[in-house]
Amino acid sequence: MKHVGTQTILFDNPPTILETSSIVGPKESEGPLAKYFDQCLDDEFWGEKTWEKAESKIIKENVNAVVAKSGIAATDIQYCFAGDLLNQCISSSFGLRELNVPFFGVFGACSTFVESLCLGSVFVEAGAATNVLCATSSHFCSAEKQFRFPLELGNQRPQSAQWTVTGSGAAIVSNSRNRSIYYLYDPWKNC
Repeated sequence: MKHVGTQTILFDNPPTILETSSIVGPKESEGPLAKYFDQCLDDEFWGEKTWEKAESKIIKENVNAVVAKSGIAATDIQYCFAGDLLNQCISSSFGLRELNVPFFGVFGACSTFVESLCLGSVFVEAGAATNVLCATSSHFCSAEKQFRFPLELGNQRPQSAQWTVTGSGAAIVSNSRNRSIYYLYDPWKNC
């Protein structure tokens, strides 16, 4: 692995994405990408009493799904890089604590998942891990409460207002010697 330019790392043995999984909320399941998600929820609470607890459940179940799909044991995952939009990555922290894997909380708002993939890839390439878990989650209702207009206030949203996704994405990044499904993008491969 070497540093190329000011913002690029060139991997000697590019890590691979072993498996992925996703869970989304009702609004996302109404869109044109619905068939690509692993699971679509019928309601924002998913059987929980608060939106925050629902978000923790979403990331927990999504991570369990990606581990199950990968065919590797959770004990074979050395690190977890994950985050969400709530204070101190609270949804990720609570949702993933039963996984019992060293946890690195990542907060990059919309870039959290990509940041997790980048950090996990460097750990794998450096030989610090064979398998790492990368995940993120967000929940429209809890994000509105924290960052914009709490839904409880009944504020009117303009049609042009942004909408935070309710959902979770997860991937297991692994060294190249493992079975691979997707190679991480390597723009220098043919140079």
